[in-house]
Amino acid sequence: MPTLRLIDPNGYTVPGTVHINVPDANEPKVRALLQEAALQDATQWTDFGYHPGDYRILTDQH
Repeated sequence: MPTLRLIDPNGYTVPGTVHINVPDANEPKVRALLQEAALQDATQWTDFGYHPGDYRILTDQH
């Protein structure tokens, strides 16, 4: 089962967005949550040029 995490435009993991051992059936839901988190984080940092499209979801396989 993979670990999914949201990476900001500078390459850092967004706090609170690491999901460990995500079952395959739940992966689409977790990805949707991470996309929402990207929108929220980018909105918080918009004055510094952050845009939700610049975030990425990193998948680590165990």
